[in-house]
Amino acid sequence: MLLIRIVLVLLFVPAFVGITRSVGSRSKAFRSILLFVFIGLVALSILSPQLWEDAAQILGVNSGVDLLLYGTVLALMTHIAYSLGKFRLMEKRIATLVQELALLKSSHGS
Repeated sequence: MLLIRIVLVLLFVPAFVGITRSVGSRSKAFRSILLFVFIGLVALSILSPQLWEDAAQILGVNSGVDLLLYGTVLALMTHIAYSLGKFRLMEKRIATLVQELALLKSSHGS
């Protein structure tokens, strides 16, 4: 039980760092692949929910519901990290545009 918690934490750290730093086209392709994996896991969950219980037993988690909860929290936290990174990038772009606009207005005003 303790081992799965350590593994989940160790998986979270690189996922968090990687998602917050990546905004380019390569990360967009990676996110698209993850979306299809997620859709596949949802379909698999509907068709065979016992697989989560089996996976939980293999990983040493109490139940399949707990395993899904851990995965959902991990996915939610990485999504939040990505959104924060994207928001920071947009703030920088807006600040640059405002500065360029101010320079253009000051050069036309002179």
